[in-house]
Amino acid sequence: MSDTLRLVGEPAPGTPPLERCAEVFDALEATLLEEQQALLDRDPEVLLNVAERKRGHLLELQRIATALVDLPAAAPALRERLEATFARCRQLNQINGGVVAASRGATEKALALLRGDDIAVSLYDSHGDTRATGGSRSLAQA
Repeated sequence: MSDTLRLVGEPAPGTPPLERCAEVFDALEATLLEEQQALLDRDPEVLLNVAERKRGHLLELQRIATALVDLPAAAPALRERLEATFARCRQLNQINGGVVAASRGATEKALALLRGDDIAVSLYDSHGDTRATGGSRSLAQA
């Protein structure tokens, strides 16, 4: 099997542990980018697939994490690659978490409006002006 077709869970024979960490971090970064697009597209099928791959990458990193102890002694290029990829993964994960939180908040507000819960939100009135409303109205008046 060629290196480009090799799955992340299948290390190339003789791959040094830190190089393997770099490969898994690279795969995790690509998966986080896919997750971000799936979140923005609100595509549950892709999200489930991506979540499973992300879980696999994280389990693999957990399994080989002891290799990171050798990071200070690693070749500068490999150390910089690992540090940069880790930082990008952390940033992507935070962004994706923000997308999830925003989507969840919007969904909760929409559900509260549909249930007629007493929430204060800015809505457009029948004249096109915004106003903060509280209390429930019938859907015919919304």
